[in-house]
Amino acid sequence: DKLGFAAGSMGPKVEAACEFARLTGKRAVIGALEDIERIVKGEAGTIISTEKTGIEWY
Repeated sequence: DKLGFAAGSMGPKVEAACEFARLTGKRAVIGALEDIERIVKGEAGTIISTEKTGIEWY
């Protein structure tokens, strides 16, 4: 697909997170449940938002 995520791995998660961010204007985060405390603090996970245009990879 255009983002480069396989349909059987991260693809559906990224697609759903992007749709959520577009429809609500809120951030979506993808991450492991065991990292939930770090995700809430912004220290782990993948953040999808509409706050910036384009894609930033870290």
